[in-house]
Amino acid sequence: MTRRVAITGIGLVTALGSTRDESWTNLVAGSCGIAPMTLFDSDGYRSRIAAQVDVEALAPRLTPLQRRRWSRSDKFAVLAAREAVEDAGLQNAGLPPDRVGVMIGSSTGDLIRNERYVRASIDPASGRRRLTDAWNHFFSTAVDIIAAEFGFEGMRSCIVAACASSTMAIGSGLDAIRFGRVDAVLAGGTDGLARLTFSGFNALKVMDPVPCRPFDRCRAGMNIGEGAAVVVLEELSAAKRRGARIYAEVIGHSMICEAFHPTSPEPDGRAIASAMSRALKDAGVPAAAVQHVNAHGTATPHNDRAESRGINLVFGDAGRIPVTSIKSMIGHTLGASGGIEAAVAALTVYHGVIPPTIHHEETDPECQVDIVANEARHGRIECAISISLAFGGNDAAVVLRAV
Repeated sequence: MTRRVAITGIGLVTALGSTRDESWTNLVAGSCGIAPMTLFDSDGYRSRIAAQVDVEALAPRLTPLQRRRWSRSDKFAVLAAREAVEDAGLQNAGLPPDRVGVMIGSSTGDLIRNERYVRASIDPASGRRRLTDAWNHFFSTAVDIIAAEFGFEGMRSCIVAACASSTMAIGSGLDAIRFGRVDAVLAGGTDGLARLTFSGFNALKVMDPVPCRPFDRCRAGMNIGEGAAVVVLEELSAAKRRGARIYAEVIGHSMICEAFHPTSPEPDGRAIASAMSRALKDAGVPAAAVQHVNAHGTATPHNDRAESRGINLVFGDAGRIPVTSIKSMIGHTLGASGGIEAAVAALTVYHGVIPPTIHHEETDPECQVDIVANEARHGRIECAISISLAFGGNDAAVVLRAV
């Protein structure tokens, strides 16, 4: 018998807050975490804004050695994991260490310090070359640090599939518990800002000089962000027996590759619809059961249009199903985005509140979906789906249900 899986803990670090509650409160309020870039010099770029995490607010929760040695993304990941583990009471659940896994998605890792190291190697006048800037360059470092932090010895995986990475990590964690390989998994994603991604997306001319406007008629691109989300996935009956709080049940997921184009989605939404349909089939629920879509919603013209068409292909009358993109508030956090959005979707199911898509004035006629515009929407959500679409044609989705 396939085991059912619940989310019993959530940890968040975003541009809107260094904790789950702070981030959630600001998301529901429609606050904007997108502001002028201060992490590095952005002179000369088309877009000079980003959704940057307040690292100083994290410092009191880290030792001097951790502040010095860990990368931005590692700090985000560990603090999100600590919050999720404490929230779930996982360390008091009596699980053997080898029955708890860690699965984290990422796409930039410690890139910003690697950039600094390379620059110092080429131009010594730019600063001293530090070995600590080169040590933690692996994407998997956050996985290892989290596992070491708690002594977890179960399955470990770092998924690197661009912006779908952490959605895939959650799906992989779901399957690992379903099939009895582990009893619990810390799953999610983390990413920090870096010059390469900031410069690259500017060079592609997909960055908006002002805060982004997903699905809006006048949208002009995305904003880069950073942060992390970690959720505790746990076998449902065991979670109930120990009286754990259950945010939502994870009932299905999908991972596909469009094989259409390295950077652009299939324009008619067929691939996106396939990802959602496969996730719903895995969940064993019809499209009519879904009451909310947490969209990828990058605010790039091609992505929003294709995603809207995919939503319409799956759900038919799109006017009935509320859609939101929290990237309007926390930017596109790349490899962390799917994890953050799935965590927020779980909070939506638990609290019955859909955070808004802010900066929205007029829905693009080619994006005919019901946008939760500018103000949160309250109401019981029994079933929700969170979608991630990534470079390389990597698409993923997770389906959540109220318990």
